[in-house]
Amino acid sequence: MRYCRWQQVVWRAIWMVFCISCLAGNALAHSSSRSFSEWREDGQRVQMIFSIERVQATLLIPLQDQNLPLASVLSGHLAASIHVSRLGDSKLCQPSLPQQLPSSAQTLRIRMVFNCGPSDQTTGWSVENNAFFDLASTHIHIAQLQAQNHQSEQVFTNAQRTHVLRGARADHADVSLWASMAQYIQLGFTHILSGWDHLAFVVGLIILAGSFRKTVFLVTGFTVGHSLTLGLVALGWVQPVAPAIEALIGFSIAFVAMEFLLSGSAWWRPATKWLAVLFTGLAILALFGFGQLPVLVWVGLGLFVFSTGKFGAKNRAGLSGALILTTIFGLVHGAGFAAPLMEAGLPIGRQIPALAGFNIGVELGQLLVVAFWLVVFGLITKLTDQRRTMQTQIAMSGLILILGLFWFSGRALTS
Repeated sequence: MRYCRWQQVVWRAIWMVFCISCLAGNALAHSSSRSFSEWREDGQRVQMIFSIERVQATLLIPLQDQNLPLASVLSGHLAASIHVSRLGDSKLCQPSLPQQLPSSAQTLRIRMVFNCGPSDQTTGWSVENNAFFDLASTHIHIAQLQAQNHQSEQVFTNAQRTHVLRGARADHADVSLWASMAQYIQLGFTHILSGWDHLAFVVGLIILAGSFRKTVFLVTGFTVGHSLTLGLVALGWVQPVAPAIEALIGFSIAFVAMEFLLSGSAWWRPATKWLAVLFTGLAILALFGFGQLPVLVWVGLGLFVFSTGKFGAKNRAGLSGALILTTIFGLVHGAGFAAPLMEAGLPIGRQIPALAGFNIGVELGQLLVVAFWLVVFGLITKLTDQRRTMQTQIAMSGLILILGLFWFSGRALTS
């Protein structure tokens, strides 16, 4: 019986955290740090359009200076952080002053132009990008070069801040298929290791599984689910609603943790019943414009938790019900994994290799996380008694539950 006084403390904290999250805004709603740029070469000039979510750009502003204009701070940061140089003589191209472009409520866009001199003096140009990496070591920047009959992408990370980008008139001795695929393997690997919400879900899944065999089974279901939607979304065959996907990822994290903490206890059915009532109420409020999610998403969540509480008890002990659950959640996370590919785009003529490379990178990162935590939990089991092992798992599941609730409410209820 997993239920103990630790669960009482955790469960009583749930609603307090949920309410606080509703008021906290979405300052931490998105857990991975990404930015993007589009590059075009026009004779002697190279143009860059840099875009980033406003919530990510707030990293640039100290807490005591929150009234500073965000676009101006970002412009100054980019002017100091991004340098373009010619390949022929390594001469720095002269940058223009950053110009703010029309932006949305969620995204900032900044334009800069670099004058590199006569194009016949160079076979191309390289970019040194230091933006945001000193503030967030897991930051990822995707640079896309648009040229006549050519499109390419480069992934900038904290460890790889310089790349060669070749313009429309340069010698494109095209990057090999493997080199292009390797870039997307790196992108997928870095993406999952920098996505704290995805990592929290995987850890919660391992705790829920409770054994190596069941962990393999559940992770397989999760992999099948997210691989399917990753491909469908990245290829443009499915168009998910981004706020709903982000919120559902948070919900899946909280639900997996709640499944471990409450299944088998007298609290399970009442908890799912009241959650169903809560989601029904939020669906009604959504009719009047409340929150970020469509009415049907709230209704679907209500039906999901109600049916799981009422009919799922008999299936939780077996692997089939758990497999279905993790596959469903995998479908949701796959749409989230596809976000950087949707925003950056897949290279023309190499969509399938790039998609396969990204998925391989995600799987490699996921396997690394699973192996690490299996070793950690194995050591805990070996070095402590069963009671302390259970207490550790309950404490970690409680933390994962709180994180899931925070992400879910921050993404579903705030703008």
